[in-house]
Amino acid sequence: MNSQFDKSAFSILLKRALGNRTQKSFAEDIQISKEHLSRLVTQKRETPPTIDTLTKIALNSQNRVSLQELLSVCGYDPNTISVPAAINHMMEAVKLALSHIPYEFSEHLCDNTSFYQMTSCFANGPIHQWYFHFLSDNAFGTVDHELSSNLLSLISKEMKSDDKISFVTSIPLLFQYYMEHRPHNLNLNLSFILINEHTLTVSKEIVLQTASSIPYEVLNNYTFPSNPE
Repeated sequence: MNSQFDKSAFSILLKRALGNRTQKSFAEDIQISKEHLSRLVTQKRETPPTIDTLTKIALNSQNRVSLQELLSVCGYDPNTISVPAAINHMMEAVKLALSHIPYEFSEHLCDNTSFYQMTSCFANGPIHQWYFHFLSDNAFGTVDHELSSNLLSLISKEMKSDDKISFVTSIPLLFQYYMEHRPHNLNLNLSFILINEHTLTVSKEIVLQTASSIPYEVLNNYTFPSNPE
């Protein structure tokens, strides 16, 4: 930590994240007790929530507050927060798969408070930037809210028709859930990637939707081949 826990500022952000929902409902969403949430709202807790809890608050805030705001008022330094091991392993698998794509690109890691954790920028071709959002290994416990939050983030962020976005997971059930609840009417190049956690390879990538300006067969050139176990 690099500063003190600002209980008052945190309470304001927490109330904003709550919106019109009850404390009981929101506590269930972020997987803490209603009593714990109440103490945070009423500024009766002297220590800040864990980073894991702050992450869940941000994910379930319906884009009302950011993780960066929460970290700041709780005294955490975002630059010292490490990437969870499971996400780091998935990132390594994606990097390896990218190395086999026959297009010149540069790779960029995003900061810890960004919705995307990694971006690949292509010098030429129909796709300019490929954004990756890695789902945490505890995401399946709150999958409905996680999915809604992720799709809301897509809607609220300005994306170009030559950008591509991929959600990445190593949980087959989570992959299947997103397949069954794919979005419609989004003018985005969107895909979902399943990682084999044992071999750290891409098992499959499914294109969920394409922007109207890019044909499916063109986007398919920027899609990882299936690698079934």
